Amino acid sequence: MPHSVHPTPRTGTPDPDDLSIRYWNFGLPRDQWTKECPEYLIGIGQKNIGILLSKDEDCHRLSWQEVQELVRTNRIDKFQRRPSDLRAYLKHVYHLKSQYGSVAAYIQHELLRWDNPTPSGDPPFENPADYKILYNNWPYHIDQDITHLVVWTKFLIAEDETTRQVTAEAHASIETFIVRTFCSNEAEGEQRVNRNQIVWFQNWKSLKSVHALGRCRFPAGNEESMVAIIQFD
Repeated sequence: MPHSVHPTPRTGTPDPDDLSIRYWNFGLPRDQWTKECPEYLIGIGQKNIGILLSKDEDCHRLSWQEVQELVRTNRIDKFQRRPSDLRAYLKHVYHLKSQYGSVAAYIQHELLRWDNPTPSGDPPFENPADYKILYNNWPYHIDQDITHLVVWTKFLIAEDETTRQVTAEAHASIETFIVRTFCSNEAEGEQRVNRNQIVWFQNWKSLKSVHALGRCRFPAGNEESMVAIIQFD
């Protein structure tokens, strides 16, 4: 009996023409599927691709206790956005690069309004002109009671290249800054936020989206259990 000129596909073999298996189409309505990958999703890395290949409803929202543990163990790479939020974020970043040339240029000139990003030369956090505190417009998928703040700095935070942790001196200056800024009112002597309601971390160099400026992230939550995360980037 002659063999068929059209080989029968093996069971379970993905159809290369099936648009539903493309990572950039996953989670989108069928009428939004495309054959080619959108430019803003090209070269985004395996971690981001893996997130896009999951569903929003399956994405775990981190509790305050889980956030504290990730910061304590320096596993900040485990922070991530929901698939739909990540897609919107990557699209936003792509448009910023197209419009301003780079994300750093947008942040410096439009977000921070810094004409000159050169630090004053004063000790870290001593000169208000050297830093700015803003809300994170693209927070991770964390408890909704947690507020995510970002402290942008003109100076770089000293980091141990081996451990990827900030140096002891930098750690001390950050702690002093946090207590002074968020935990006490020196003029009136009244407590504003308990120190145990705050966690902070500095982004690893490999995770930074903007290398030209310093950045600290800080999430905060309700009065009883959580307040904020601060991230230095």
